[in-house]
Amino acid sequence: MIRVIELFAGIGSQHEALKRANIEHEIVAISEIDKYASRAYELLHGKVNNLGDIRKIDKLPRADLWTYSFPCTDISLAGRLKGFEKGSNTNSSLLWAV
Repeated sequence: MIRVIELFAGIGSQHEALKRANIEHEIVAISEIDKYASRAYELLHGKVNNLGDIRKIDKLPRADLWTYSFPCTDISLAGRLKGFEKGSNTNSSLLWAV
């Protein structure tokens, strides 16, 4: 069984993909700050160790696989194409925290 950490977890799309692919896994932690996404994750997948804001995590639990869906808002038209360059302080630049 692989141990998984799901960063920028949202509602758990990577967790769901692993389930649908019949890959035996255990989610050991997630990182999600949106309260609605966190609640949806819990409703869909059960309780999980949410480490919170990725910028404040000092140490991750041991895992075999990290997955992430970084906030893509700032690379879309809706986000006014602000970009995700390192140090730009856009939500999408949190990709570099991974």
